[in-house]
Amino acid sequence: MRNLVPGGAIAVVVLLTLFVGSAAQAACASPPRAPQMPQGASAGDEDMKEGRVRLQKYVDILQTYQKCMEDQIKDAPPNTKPELKQEWQANADLAVDAAHEIADVYAIQLRAFKARQ
Repeated sequence: MRNLVPGGAIAVVVLLTLFVGSAAQAACASPPRAPQMPQGASAGDEDMKEGRVRLQKYVDILQTYQKCMEDQIKDAPPNTKPELKQEWQANADLAVDAAHEIADVYAIQLRAFKARQ
């Protein structure tokens, strides 16, 4: 299988990696890189099923990360710098964007797969 990820998804993952500061990393585990999605034009049934499982696991990880960031903002001490809270919110937002991007990639590949059927 070849990884087919639009430039936007790569940008979201790169930004997510760059935005995660050391203070944020201490409390919330950084999400891993996005999994490879199957090539719908050549993938078999099992490949598409496995891609769906990888997609769901990754989205679950991103949702956990987003919640962790938002909880960190909510539970931050009163003297926490506003810039740090903004960074944490940006990280949470990027996780949502990354989840949408990878879901879009899978949807495109699923349409290509179904078009062959």
